[in-house]
Amino acid sequence: MFGFLNSALLWAMAAVALPLLIHLLTKRKLKVVAISTIAFLKRLERENIRQLKLKQLLLLLLRMLIVALLVLAFARPTLRQNSAALAQRARATAVIIVDNSLSMAAAPEGISSLALARRQVQAIADIFSPGDEIHFITAAKPATLLPGGPFVEADKLRDAVQTLPQTWAETDLAGAFALAREVLEKSRNVNRELYVLTDGRAANLPALSEITGVRGYVVRYTKPLPNNLTLTGATLGNQIFERGKSFEVTAIVANNGANDVQSQLLHLYLNDKRVAQQSVAAPAGTQRSVTFRAVPDTTGFIAGRMTLEDDDLPADNTQYFTFYIPPHRRLLAVGERPADLVYVRAALQFSAANNHAATQSWKEITTKELAAERLQSYDGILLANVSRFPEGAAERLINFMDGGGGVIVMPGSEVDLRHYNEALLSRINLGAFGETMGSLSRSDNFMQIGRIDFSHPLFDGVFESSADKPRLDSPQFRFAVQLRLSSGATSIIDYSNNYPFLAERRVGNGRVLLFTSSVEEAWSDFSFKGIFAPLLYRSVVYVAQSRDNLQETATVGSELTNVLRIPAEELSVELPTGEQLKTPVQVLGQNYQVRVTETAEPGFYQLRDRGQALHTWAVNFNAAELSTAPVAEEALAAAAGVTSLAALSAEGDLRAQIEAARYGSELWQIFLIAALIAMAIEMLLYRSTATGVASGKGKTVELSQENAGVA
Repeated sequence: MFGFLNSALLWAMAAVALPLLIHLLTKRKLKVVAISTIAFLKRLERENIRQLKLKQLLLLLLRMLIVALLVLAFARPTLRQNSAALAQRARATAVIIVDNSLSMAAAPEGISSLALARRQVQAIADIFSPGDEIHFITAAKPATLLPGGPFVEADKLRDAVQTLPQTWAETDLAGAFALAREVLEKSRNVNRELYVLTDGRAANLPALSEITGVRGYVVRYTKPLPNNLTLTGATLGNQIFERGKSFEVTAIVANNGANDVQSQLLHLYLNDKRVAQQSVAAPAGTQRSVTFRAVPDTTGFIAGRMTLEDDDLPADNTQYFTFYIPPHRRLLAVGERPADLVYVRAALQFSAANNHAATQSWKEITTKELAAERLQSYDGILLANVSRFPEGAAERLINFMDGGGGVIVMPGSEVDLRHYNEALLSRINLGAFGETMGSLSRSDNFMQIGRIDFSHPLFDGVFESSADKPRLDSPQFRFAVQLRLSSGATSIIDYSNNYPFLAERRVGNGRVLLFTSSVEEAWSDFSFKGIFAPLLYRSVVYVAQSRDNLQETATVGSELTNVLRIPAEELSVELPTGEQLKTPVQVLGQNYQVRVTETAEPGFYQLRDRGQALHTWAVNFNAAELSTAPVAEEALAAAAGVTSLAALSAEGDLRAQIEAARYGSELWQIFLIAALIAMAIEMLLYRSTATGVASGKGKTVELSQENAGVA
């Protein structure tokens, strides 16, 4: 559709008549003069006057055309892209969505995409007139409509944009579009516009029904990063953490840049002290795993982080992790009678005396005393030959494991297998005891150890390093119980007949280890073998550290939870910035649950009670935000609820692009060039006409004199 931006100037089109008026007013009237050579003059008129009049007519038309072209050029003609013309004098409602998610921190040319977006929003603000309503929405999760709007003055919008923060959150364009739709549908203004400034890295964008009468514009920041390694994760895996003993942490490094990386340093820090570094090489588009081994020299919560050297996106160069090394282990041993704990006590006391990584306290009770014991006061509980659980004890054990406690179950001659199946095993989905194997009366009929999962943390460091498979002096098991495992439970050690000897199951934030044979001499010689003491000791250490080492690493924006076993009086959370937040506590059965929702930044969040650290969470950015492919223009427009989004270049004159998209392509340059060309043609034609007239007059005089002489 053809239109004009300065249509008020079209009245000047009347000036097209000026050349015609001048021509009519200056037209000369010829007098009739009698000349003897009339025949000659008539012949001259027939040859020249027609050509002269034609040139004069062309000059007249050219001059009228020049005036018309100049008027049209100043009226700024446009070729509209659609029929919905802008009501220029009506008020407008505009919604500006700026993506301030993590991916907008990318700086391919030294300045971040968000910094460019801030500048361009200020350029957009200049387009609006006083009285127009401008709403501002940030697209970092959760999408937020900026308070204080609508802005009716451009200066207030500029101030708001200048303070727009760079966040670590993922993109929430779907939420931003929903907020924009709500604003635009409520607006009564004739002109409604939607501006989106984003890199388009968004997942799960549902299409919205179209909002009629809304024009959409998008500025996309899609320049690739030349050099960018991303730390997508730091994995600790399943292992036992002890002071003075090495542990492993694996970093996942992805090259999301356009260039190959030949060598970039990756550093490992424990409690802000650098303990290791490695050089990373990764071709573009590939992923590498880098494993560190380090030795912690303290107990308590260990704050670890991995950091890459700076590149084009420093925000994705750090991953945080944490683990807990108990300075003291509190153990509860429960037996049907004191004799059931003799071998267990001796093995644990011997191992603890030879291991100074942590101290431990040990309390023994009988089955009857279990009901009165406060389980939350312990890190681990060992059940040896407990026949039946007192009323409510099984429920308390399950709650204990849910809260992060560890339990070791060892059967004996007094155990009621059916009761165990009903009261405990079925409720934690570990499996079920079946038939017994072997005979207590025959010593020549026994089973030995078959398969062992030597990769399990229980065996890390137990055997000497060797290229060959570790050799084990297997116990002889004369009597045992079959165990049918449920899905999710794993077998660590099997008998030679493939039934489990030692099985594991994760229960909430805790663990349970279940043996299927006893340390009683009638059952086996297990307690007399060299594997007994280290296996039992490491089992205790393994389950006792469950509470603070089984929680997954959280991402920015997610909720942090922790279960406390004892009440706390003055709980607070220390944020990565050092700020302290008071934290409420919810009662959860026999435990106390803490929830933290303020997780806007990556780093360490520490739960404290009167200055004492109770728990530490590691929070990282969501790596999926950086690996998500930009959505197509059509999908973005469909999610925004508009027919189309006019693409605006992030590098060009944004105002000119918006006006061209609003009103169409401006044609004034074409009309101005056409006017100049017409002027040049008019000048040449005028000169040729003037020369022709002068030449014609000369010839007429000369011929007239010759004819007069003849006469």
